[in-house]
Amino acid sequence: MSFLVQIRNADVYVGGNKILKSLNWSMTEKENWAVIGNNGAGKTTFMKLIFGELIPVYGGEVRWFGDKERIPLSEVRKKIGYVSAEYQNNYDRPALGWEVVASGHFSSIGLHREVTQKQKEVAIDSMNYLGVEYLSYTPYQQMSYGEARRVLLARAMVHRARLMILDEPCTGLDIPTRETFLETLEKMSRRGTRMIYVTHRIEEIMPCFTHVLYLKNGKVFKQGRKEAMMNSKILSSALGCPVKVEKNFNRYYGAINHKN
Repeated sequence: MSFLVQIRNADVYVGGNKILKSLNWSMTEKENWAVIGNNGAGKTTFMKLIFGELIPVYGGEVRWFGDKERIPLSEVRKKIGYVSAEYQNNYDRPALGWEVVASGHFSSIGLHREVTQKQKEVAIDSMNYLGVEYLSYTPYQQMSYGEARRVLLARAMVHRARLMILDEPCTGLDIPTRETFLETLEKMSRRGTRMIYVTHRIEEIMPCFTHVLYLKNGKVFKQGRKEAMMNSKILSSALGCPVKVEKNFNRYYGAINHKN
């Protein structure tokens, strides 16, 4: 089965600090991965490595979409969408909803070139698919926090991304908005979009996710199929505190186990 992402022996430095250490990991075109770890575990650095924003040193490598030879990052990014709370905070250009989504055609913050009628239609279709077409002519800066997040998800989808990177996308969302957002991810998965979802809240791991990767101190702590990974012993060791994991309605929930 062809891989979507393959990372081998990756050491990654940020600001002179070694954040990821000898990291090996891969995902195939049939998988959706949740990435779990405490703050400082290296989750965001890991996502930026996959997106090509950071590169490994000392012979480490990242390959994408089954390609055995290196391909230009510009081509890689055409197939990858990226959504994060950090990105939302950085999107500070005045724009209407459809313009924000259309900027995904050019991987830009704001529109700096003419949009064709076809590109505008694709942008609005993407919004319609996610149920936010009513925001097409709403100024981005007047949207609620949750509305803006879903518009950015439509932006990430606009070029029919094969892989979606979601870096703690539910940060700042209230519970109803979070659940609407998560249901949208289920819908995207059914359509064939593959996902890597970073979180430290296991209740956000929807049924569509097949595998779990635990990061701890910049290293792979554990990885494997979701059913094997979502247990109290592994999660407690990964997070460094006693956590009891329970499954309910095909979702997992964790709580501090004060009995330990």
